[in-house]
Amino acid sequence: MTIAASAQDASVGYPLSPKTRQFLAQACLGHLIDGKFVPSANGATMPVVDPNTGAEFARVAQGSPAEVELAVGAARRAFEDGRWRHLHPNKKEAVLRRLGALLEDNRDVLMDLDMLDGGIIRSQTPFFVQFGIDVTNYYAGWPTKIEGRMSPTGPDVVVQQVREPLGVCAVIMPWNAPSAVPLGVVAPIACGNSIILKPAEQTPLTAIFFGGLCEQAGLPAGVINIVHGLGGTVGAALVEHREVDAISFTGSVETGRGIQAAAAKQLKRVSLELGGKSPQIVFADADLDAAANAAAWAVWGHSGQICTAGSRVLVNRAIHDEFVARMVDASRALTIGSCFDAETCIGPVISQKQLDQVTRYVELGKAEGAHLALGGARHGEKGFFFEPTIFTAVSNRMKIAQEEIFGPVMAVIPFDTDEEAYAIANDTTFGLAAGVWTRDLGRAHRASQRLKVGTVWINTYQLNETSVPYGGVKQSGFGRSLGAVSIEEFTQVKSVWINAA
Repeated sequence: MTIAASAQDASVGYPLSPKTRQFLAQACLGHLIDGKFVPSANGATMPVVDPNTGAEFARVAQGSPAEVELAVGAARRAFEDGRWRHLHPNKKEAVLRRLGALLEDNRDVLMDLDMLDGGIIRSQTPFFVQFGIDVTNYYAGWPTKIEGRMSPTGPDVVVQQVREPLGVCAVIMPWNAPSAVPLGVVAPIACGNSIILKPAEQTPLTAIFFGGLCEQAGLPAGVINIVHGLGGTVGAALVEHREVDAISFTGSVETGRGIQAAAAKQLKRVSLELGGKSPQIVFADADLDAAANAAAWAVWGHSGQICTAGSRVLVNRAIHDEFVARMVDASRALTIGSCFDAETCIGPVISQKQLDQVTRYVELGKAEGAHLALGGARHGEKGFFFEPTIFTAVSNRMKIAQEEIFGPVMAVIPFDTDEEAYAIANDTTFGLAAGVWTRDLGRAHRASQRLKVGTVWINTYQLNETSVPYGGVKQSGFGRSLGAVSIEEFTQVKSVWINAA
């Protein structure tokens, strides 16, 4: 059975690397189960759509609970027989370092795939790809460093605290950063777990390619399995499966709630990285050029499809009009177009569904009385493009200020005092991140204490390091990725008592 690039191949005319064309032309774009790429048992496939054109250009296997059963079985066998978790830590590190080197060698393919099915513009793909490489190299060094400890006791006993892997982990990834797939899977693998990865149905190609690199690196069969399909079938089957010990999910709040409720029936470990409605607070003493540029790109970057998008811009009333004028003038000249065009500043949103959602929220904003200062309409007749959109005269109670849009839409909200700014910033169900712009060190410190979020950036925005934990509070989820805390997320402590008398 063939599941490969269709006659509507969107790669025609695109400057793709030879490796990318070879990958797209392979006979089976299927599931990775027990070390082999296979089609669905029932022959089902699903389309892969180019956000730049709206055209289908490939088909991949569409899984069902049958494929989940096979993948979970393979992961369980791989975990129980110890082919990976009992491998010497030095050998584990060698495999993961080879994986990092393979990602480096194939960065052109990863960039191509980000543009093809992820809609990420050419100028931004190096960041996403490098991030995936850096994450892999960071966690590659952890197998030799996951240590236990000795508890202080009396002279007649010795107590060891041993940190062990959880078992079989299901990792459900979003569509907005396909080449960052190592962020979800390398940490649990480095801890000795076996995993089943369910990539987003909109962006399956990078996961397939990454799975092949894992095989090349020498990861034993069954340690990583990949099942494609819809969240309501494949995702639900993974969450409900009794042989899955833990769930890591990145995505919407609504889906995260459903996962937590389903996992609670079996008391499974759950880590959730959900949505955001992150505020950028611009005080009157801020560097306005730097703040305006950062505030704009915190929303226009990847067309607003980033969890930490700073979509609520809180501006001191004394500088409000000047600040808005700077953002409008700078944003008006931005080039909207194909991801493959080096001049493009703003690319497409991921799908027609997402385009419809952005359009609906813009209409809501106008109906609620917000002032449309820029944009507000679809761009072009094909593909899924939307103009950068700025609303002013926004109340924090409006839906455009409270609900995650996941598109290039900014809500500007004025404030008069510092306390009012903190109150508005915290007046949301989300708590992922925030930005603070001020030259006053004391104010910056106070703001960092007052904001109820997982990350605060001061006079910068959306910086990251593999060693720095990331995650949210409130309905932005719980659990942390990156840094040493990920090792704690994917391991558990066993206490071993030894009678030394």
